[in-house]
Amino acid sequence: MGQPSPGELRDFALTLADAADAITLDFFGGQVAADTKTDGSPVTAADRAVESALRERIAVDYPDHAILGEEEGGEIDGGVPTWVIDPIDATKNFMRGLPVYATLIGLVRDGTAMVGVASAPAMGERWEAASGLGARRNGEPVSVSAVARVEDAHVCHGGLRAFRDIADGWAKLAAIADRAWRTRGFGDFWMHLLVAGGMADIAFEPELSPWDVAALACIVPEAGGRITAWDGGDPLIAGSSALSTNAVLHETSMSLLK
Repeated sequence: MGQPSPGELRDFALTLADAADAITLDFFGGQVAADTKTDGSPVTAADRAVESALRERIAVDYPDHAILGEEEGGEIDGGVPTWVIDPIDATKNFMRGLPVYATLIGLVRDGTAMVGVASAPAMGERWEAASGLGARRNGEPVSVSAVARVEDAHVCHGGLRAFRDIADGWAKLAAIADRAWRTRGFGDFWMHLLVAGGMADIAFEPELSPWDVAALACIVPEAGGRITAWDGGDPLIAGSSALSTNAVLHETSMSLLK
């Protein structure tokens, strides 16, 4: 039997997203209790339940694949396809009853993100992509904008504290924000999806983990955009920065962030 196609793997990832949505919506609403992990970030029972459920399903359908998840660990194995799972991206939003959260499911093979699903059920949003098959939002194709000047760009950035905590962070933020048509701090997965959908043109944040970006690293390029670290490097490396653009503005954005 040959390797499953990108489309088959994407369809399987969509079934994983269905399972995740059922769990998160069961918990969602009002205040959700959380524990604090050793890195200071919060984790809820929903985070743990989603990752456990998805790992079980992957182990049954693709037992030879590796898994990296935010809550139970693992690593991206260069030798085999690796599912990269963020059970709830934007956990703090989820905890406070804000609907801007998502389960992120990516599949990385040979260093490339070949499947990506971002499912935000409280928003009614499901974004998906597979290598060579394009990107879709709620079943409809999406593509990036054609905006060609930073002065005309809608720019999204991550939380301000993250910029404060890195060298020259404020200056890097200002380098783009001072020239942009409009700036908004949507943050997390959502700003990168806005770039993929053409509603924003540039999105950037200083530091991510692989599970924050693996799904996006397929969705944004399949929509015609680019996503890299600020210096053009691999955004899947732990602790990397992330820059998503409509591709037209990528080189200019990287130069402004240097």
